[in-house]
Amino acid sequence: MRTPPSFGGRLALLLLGGAALLLPGLSWGALERAEIHFMDGARSMLEHGDWLVPYFRGEPFFDKPILTYWLIAASFRAFGFSAEAARLVPAAATVAVLGVTVWLGTLLFDRRSALLGGVVLATTVAFLNFGRVAMSDTLLTLWSTLAVGLWVRAHRPRPRWVVPALGAALGLGFQTKGPVALLIPGLGMLLFSWRRRRGRPPLEPFGVVLAALVFCVLGLGWFVAIYLRLGAEPLRWFFLRENLERFAASTYDSGREPWFYPVTYLAQGFPWSAFLPLAAVQALSGRDASGEGARARWLLGWVGLALVPLTLSRGKIDYYLLPLYPPLSLVLGRYFASTPWQKRDRLGARAALALMAAFALLAAAIPARVPPGWLPPGPSLAVFSALGGLGALACLWTLRVPEPGRVAAVVAGVTAMLFLAASTLLLPAFLEAQPNHAIVADVRKERAWRPAADVALCEDPTRVQRELLFEARLVAVEDCALWPRLASRRPSLVLVAGESSRSLEDAPRVRRVGAYRFLPSTALSAGGLLRPPAEDTLVLLANYPPEDAAARQRWKADRDRKVRLLRKKARRMRQEARRERLARKAEAP
Repeated sequence: MRTPPSFGGRLALLLLGGAALLLPGLSWGALERAEIHFMDGARSMLEHGDWLVPYFRGEPFFDKPILTYWLIAASFRAFGFSAEAARLVPAAATVAVLGVTVWLGTLLFDRRSALLGGVVLATTVAFLNFGRVAMSDTLLTLWSTLAVGLWVRAHRPRPRWVVPALGAALGLGFQTKGPVALLIPGLGMLLFSWRRRRGRPPLEPFGVVLAALVFCVLGLGWFVAIYLRLGAEPLRWFFLRENLERFAASTYDSGREPWFYPVTYLAQGFPWSAFLPLAAVQALSGRDASGEGARARWLLGWVGLALVPLTLSRGKIDYYLLPLYPPLSLVLGRYFASTPWQKRDRLGARAALALMAAFALLAAAIPARVPPGWLPPGPSLAVFSALGGLGALACLWTLRVPEPGRVAAVVAGVTAMLFLAASTLLLPAFLEAQPNHAIVADVRKERAWRPAADVALCEDPTRVQRELLFEARLVAVEDCALWPRLASRRPSLVLVAGESSRSLEDAPRVRRVGAYRFLPSTALSAGGLLRPPAEDTLVLLANYPPEDAAARQRWKADRDRKVRLLRKKARRMRQEARRERLARKAEAP
């Protein structure tokens, strides 16, 4: 008789499954969000031999603390300068978050609920997406979840290491993101202690002192070193501008509505966000008076408390929600571990499964929504479409008898299958068809001929500006006043959309370096699939002669031709103006 896998074996399978979803194709994908800040800063530390000060675009950069830069720099040293090496850091942090979330779940609920919470988290679309983006937020999620888990563990009979480990987790979080690393877990810890206010105090003087010392060394050591070298200005920049102004001023991402975060979770927490209202109703209902029900309500209360400062902040960004995904996933894990479901749960599950089936069908229809030049070869495309169709059939089949375990397995399986197929089949073909590598190669070639030439662009639909900085060490200037730039004597390269290039190419000294077909980087998003964007062209222009002698002669001939045409046009305009003046004079009484 076959023995079912143990809890440890199931946890290992979950972690391996998470790694299998994250690691394939890490090198594929345009540089997203703030990736370029961390990647350029980490590379600069290695190239300058200075592990204390990160540089962005050649200038000291203090928007974030140092830990993420150190980890990415260590990955660069081990694996070379590449996007894949940088993204190994958030991918490893994401897998670690899965393990810590399951551990927290075992402290609060039974092991089945904890594992299902890990499955929910591992197949949440936003969590997977940000697990492949080289930023600090997955690390913040790791330290935040670990700190709360250690605090819960500290309320039980414990070894002496728990409270000092809590200080280390909070210190590493502070060194990752700053004060928010204390705020988000701190609210959950305070609420947990308030609920257990009649229990035995969890802290001992020696443990508190040791935890404070560990926090000061890990969390504040870099700030002290920066102050000793550069004074107070970097600290003012980070704590006042990057934290206080982001919260209270309109400096960053301001103007978003108070309901921004709930709506964001409904979209980015897909597919599990559709089940969260049902799980919350179950946890908050008066019938759920068990200890596990109280702990589920604590998790929801923690999320609610954390949303207050996030909502009050003037600066709102979707990935600020990442530290709240683990507690929400554990609430959902407990919901799917409960049995039997009531009538409202079955109705809600049917609606969610129908939505999931529609999403799978939309994925299967990608070949009809995206131009063929940006898609993989026929067999790969057929496999992806077939997987989308099978996923939709599985959801519709489960819709007939929506049992908790079966629903969780189908939703998780379909999400994992489509995510893996998209990241290994669709995304590589799409990005290979985009012109970024060709643009970078042409700019490098031009700069080898004219090292003093600067690079300017007014819009960046393919996000090539970041790749120019990372791959070619070139700082592209954002400038929409392109005509004066091309008309000046200073050598310049200008990247413009096809329509805008027509008038600019009329300038005498302007030549076309290359033209590149592209699709906007949002083409494979849900919005892009619902409203497929049209192909367009980017044109790279230069205002100096080419390197090749024969091409230089053609450029001079073309320049002379343009000068003659412009002179004829000017002469014709003067003649028309003269005729108009004479006509008005003749009509005058």
